[in-house]
Amino acid sequence: MLHIYLYIILFSLITTVVSFAYYLTNVLYLLKRNEMVIESNDTVESVTIVVPVYNEKVDTFTKVIESIRSQGTSFIVVGDSSLEPYKTITENNGGKFVSTEKRVGKRGAMSLGIKYVDTKFVMFVDSDTTLPKNAVKKMLGCFKENTGGVGANISITKNSKGVSYSAEFMERAREVILKAMSSQGGNIMVIDGKCAIYRTEIVKPFMLSDEFTDFRVMGRQSIMGDDQQITAHIIKSGYKATKCYDVTAQTDPPENFEQFARQSLRWTRSFYYFFFRNLRDGTTRRAGLFYFFESAITFALPLAIILIGIFRFSFELHFIAMHPAILRSNFFSFILFSLISYGSLHHTPFISYLSYVGTAIFGTAVASSVRNERLKTMAYGGIALAIMLFISFYGFLTCWKQSNWLTR
Repeated sequence: MLHIYLYIILFSLITTVVSFAYYLTNVLYLLKRNEMVIESNDTVESVTIVVPVYNEKVDTFTKVIESIRSQGTSFIVVGDSSLEPYKTITENNGGKFVSTEKRVGKRGAMSLGIKYVDTKFVMFVDSDTTLPKNAVKKMLGCFKENTGGVGANISITKNSKGVSYSAEFMERAREVILKAMSSQGGNIMVIDGKCAIYRTEIVKPFMLSDEFTDFRVMGRQSIMGDDQQITAHIIKSGYKATKCYDVTAQTDPPENFEQFARQSLRWTRSFYYFFFRNLRDGTTRRAGLFYFFESAITFALPLAIILIGIFRFSFELHFIAMHPAILRSNFFSFILFSLISYGSLHHTPFISYLSYVGTAIFGTAVASSVRNERLKTMAYGGIALAIMLFISFYGFLTCWKQSNWLTR
């Protein structure tokens, strides 16, 4: 049994060192990040905004459309089997409304909407995501000659529910990682589909093709990962995928922790699938070494932590079973033995300290990106991390299940 324990210690050591390197590297790249905003010759008139909508809250949708109207661009709303009151709200604000007779899903709605786009750029905005003032103008400023797509920073609207703080914590953690990835002009893993601008000439033919509208995973039609698929297409086409961190779009939080878990599961399944797909088709190679490093660690770290926990728990049970006298002793002796054996067997000082230091460094970076109610956000972030740990493991095992949206 001793050699199994040594393997566990070695696995723990490797995982701790890699995670420490991951946290430290992200923070170092974050610190030396240079702003990439440049003066663009393109105006807001060169952008058409497309908004797919299905069964959205009327108040939320109205607020979104008003924020889009203020940008000064033309916009199209695609009602995915949804007509009123979305049609009236859209047309009253000067937009064009088109709809489908039956539900076609977000991919189908996006594909229909882009048919009507003839401007240089197309921008997709979710029906629950509100744009700040001058968002389009600022995002256009991030386009260089080799830039194919630019996403906005995403923030969760906080309310009285704790889940809104958990969701905001996860967005701020993603912000740290993505800022590090784009710090030296590199590609990010995904341009968030909630708010993104693309070069029309790059994405329009692709989004009108069966490869996008009839996307399948293991022979089954998938309704997930549209933003990850578009991001991969941009990188494969030889263009850069980045974000504009000066624009923060506001989006509604999940209703409760169950919806947060379901939403996270959808994203996790999509991420794991595209991780393997991008490795296989060369997208990862085109994106660069740091892109591969970030993707690989993001993929492996949650799984490694879960496996270490399972190994250690199994070993502990076996170790106690080897000492039946302990089980027959009084309760105090049993607890004392458990604490001593766990502390001595599973935590060398090096592993413990390195783990704490790495987590503290990354946690400080995340906390610094939280704009208000920092303490409460970080506290609920602990709940989010616990949920994500198990969601990551389950999502990996079920990444082929992509035919259900889960939250609508």
